[in-house]
Amino acid sequence: MFDTPLNHFKSVFAHHLFVVPSDRNYFLARFAKTYGMNEEFWWQALQTIEKLLKAGLILNGVSVKSANGHDVESLWIKHKEHFGDLAVTKLTKPDNLPENCWPNASVDEFLARLYRMGQPDSRYGLLGYSNLKFDLFVFDRLAFELRRRTIGLDWIVGEDFPNEGLKELYGQPYRSVISDFPEREIRKMKTPTGSFSVIGSELEDVVFSWNYSFRRSDGDLERPTPPKVASTIPGFGNSHLNLLWEKISNGHVTDDARERIEWLLENVKIGRDAEKALRSKLNGTARNSGTGAAPPQAGR
Repeated sequence: MFDTPLNHFKSVFAHHLFVVPSDRNYFLARFAKTYGMNEEFWWQALQTIEKLLKAGLILNGVSVKSANGHDVESLWIKHKEHFGDLAVTKLTKPDNLPENCWPNASVDEFLARLYRMGQPDSRYGLLGYSNLKFDLFVFDRLAFELRRRTIGLDWIVGEDFPNEGLKELYGQPYRSVISDFPEREIRKMKTPTGSFSVIGSELEDVVFSWNYSFRRSDGDLERPTPPKVASTIPGFGNSHLNLLWEKISNGHVTDDARERIEWLLENVKIGRDAEKALRSKLNGTARNSGTGAAPPQAGR
C-alpha cells in the first residue's frame, strides 16, 4: 500500500472511496428509473454524479474535504474551473439515439434539475419531481464522461501503475486519451451480476420472496433461497480505510506512509473519529494495541 507511487495510492483510494460507490448508485438509479421509482432515481443519480465529481477533483489537486453535504452545484463549479477545456460542459448525443430523445438544454440546466430533485428531502416525500423523456440518456452520458475524468489529467498512462485497458496508449498523458479517444473508458465498471429469475417473475416478488414477516402466499416461502440471502459461509468485506489502519497500527509510520495519509486527510472527509485516530498515529500519540485493530468507524 505504501510501497507504490503516490499517484497509485491516490487512484486506489479515489476508486474505492468514490468511484466504486458511484457505480452502485448508478446501477440503482437505472434500476429505479426503469421501474418508475422516480424519487429514488433522482436521489441515486445525484449520488452518482456527486461521487464522480469528487473523485475527479481530488485526483487533480482539489480537496473536497470541506464540501457541504450533497452540494453538487459547488462541486460542478470547481469541476469547470479546474478541468478547463476538458470540463464536461457539453454532452454529445449518442449516435443511435433518436433526436427527440436528446435535449436542447445545457449540462448546467440538467445539473440544476438533478440537484433540485435529488435533494435528501426527496427520501422523505418532501419534494416533488418531474420527468422528461431524455433524463436517463443525459444522466448516462454525464456519468460516462465524468467517470472518464476520475484520473489525474497530467498523469502518464502506464507510468505509475499498469492499465491493461489502455496498454497501447502507454506514455501518453491521460488528458490526451480523454480528448482524442472519446469512447475509451479510463476505469472499467464492475456491475452486479445474476438473474432476476431467482426472485420470481414479477417486481413485487423482491418484497415477498422468502419473507416470513410480510407474507403474501405460501408459495413465496417455498421458493429456493439463493446463497446470497442465507449463505452457509457468511460474507464479509473490509474498507480501504481499515486496511490502511492495519498497515500502520503496529509499527513505525514511514515517510511514504505519512505522505499518503496526509494527502488523504487533507482531501477527503473520512469522519471525525477516524481522522483523529490517524492524526494521533502520525503524531506518535496513538496507543499501540498490538492487535491491528481498525480505527473508529468512518462517517461521510
